Amino acid sequence: MSNKKEGNFKLKNKLDLLQLIEEAKNSRQQAQSKIVNLFWSDIKSYIFSLVKDENYSEELTIETFTKVLSKLDLYNSDFDFRTWVTSIAHNSAIDFLRKKNKVKNKFLDDDYHHLRDCEPSPEQLFIDKQNLEAFEKRLNNLPENYRKLIYSRYIDGKKLKDIVEETGLSLANVKVSLMRARKLLS
Repeated sequence: MSNKKEGNFKLKNKLDLLQLIEEAKNSRQQAQSKIVNLFWSDIKSYIFSLVKDENYSEELTIETFTKVLSKLDLYNSDFDFRTWVTSIAHNSAIDFLRKKNKVKNKFLDDDYHHLRDCEPSPEQLFIDKQNLEAFEKRLNNLPENYRKLIYSRYIDGKKLKDIVEETGLSLANVKVSLMRARKLLS
């Protein structure tokens, strides 16, 4: 991993990476952004090779780095960091594919004669309404900058590069802020 360069940051050796990880563990946003930038494109490409969908690969990459940054304390420096991040990405992609396949198989296995009425029950409508209200409350309690990013990305469906252009923030800042916002929403 010698001389890996992303943006203005150059990683010279493993000690630089270990120092960066320690800073990121202490919630230093600049260090977290550097980690995301260093590995983003490789991890996104790896996930894309598994899921074969650009939008899903981007979402799973965000999910991967959310997990990576929240679990940095679990990283064992005796092992390669890139391998650790890739294993988290792999597990996220496999979980996604399993869920996707499960839903697909459910619809394929359903016999048309046994399909239920498509109308949700009053109980389900009530539960859905409560869940939506709880989500809206959490969304409204987010800091304004996070809330705007969530709306742009998930409600308006904008791509990361478009959000970067609109906000003037760096790509790394947008990625890390979205990860933090999603963590606060969950």
